[in-house]
Amino acid sequence: MLVYKYRGGNEEVFQRDLDGVENNYFWASNFETLNDPCENIVVSDKFLTQTKSLGFLLSFKRKDALKNLHGAFENLLSANKRIGIYSLSKSYLDKLLWAHYANSHKGFCLEYNSNLLLRSFKTERAYSFSVSYENKPPEITIADMQIKNDGLISKMSSFKSKRWEYEQEFRIITDNSGKQSYDYQSLKAIYFGLRMEESQKMEMMKKLCDREVDFYQIELLDKTYKFKAVKIKNPFIPEVKYLSAIPASVTGAKKVNFKITENIFYKLNSKGRMTIELEYAISEKEIEWIANIINNQIFHTAKRIYIFYNLKEIDLDIAWATSHTENGEMKIKINDWALET
Repeated sequence: MLVYKYRGGNEEVFQRDLDGVENNYFWASNFETLNDPCENIVVSDKFLTQTKSLGFLLSFKRKDALKNLHGAFENLLSANKRIGIYSLSKSYLDKLLWAHYANSHKGFCLEYNSNLLLRSFKTERAYSFSVSYENKPPEITIADMQIKNDGLISKMSSFKSKRWEYEQEFRIITDNSGKQSYDYQSLKAIYFGLRMEESQKMEMMKKLCDREVDFYQIELLDKTYKFKAVKIKNPFIPEVKYLSAIPASVTGAKKVNFKITENIFYKLNSKGRMTIELEYAISEKEIEWIANIINNQIFHTAKRIYIFYNLKEIDLDIAWATSHTENGEMKIKINDWALET
């Protein structure tokens, strides 16, 4: 499924959003910063009544278990204040969304593949829901407290008043709010608003010209209130494809191709691990160039980053080279001796 994020604002906000796109992260808000003060409202009367009724029928030990259930419920409500919410839409042509969230068409809209976006969270808990729009807040029941049941999380984070129905919202829920890294391949297209500055369009296309991202211009259909998206060509030609080669401007000779064969981000442990297959052996300076890009654009929230470099068609018992970055300090090791054995 394709989902969309509207962005926009003044020059300062644009640069902040562009940095997120260029460096493959988004900001997951907490409930207190969302624009709807009715977020996170649930009705627990039925849950309390059900547990109280069960209490009369249970043994003493089971009553203690029931108390624990109440405690777990309270803990979940408290933890819910820490979670992060990334709000998207299923539409890129909605007039109100362009007006409200893209600075009256002065901004832009990002298109993501939701499956690839969610795959970015394979080492941690993350949930996704299409928002339900109701006239009343959702009601919590005992059934919502079942183990491995995300019903409670859904009711606490993906229900809104029917007045918001036009947004067609799709949400990604993360363990904590704040900066969240994502797979750069999940970004598929960018739509420019009707009033977006030409200079900002050019800057965005130039910085992303090495990505497989399509660009569209939103236009007004003649004699209607409707919009259409017209695909436009990126005028900038990249030196190399993103994360596929070290450019000649870095090597001083010809480009060196490489391929990422493993990419794991243990976000809860703040640890990144990557394995790269190189076309052939490179210098320490070139290893540092790759490592800096990986550290800043793939693992930029990690405290420890381990990158292993192998050589194409050469099978070694250990990596030909490694780079280890911890708290901003990088150490590079090249095992040339391994080629002699």
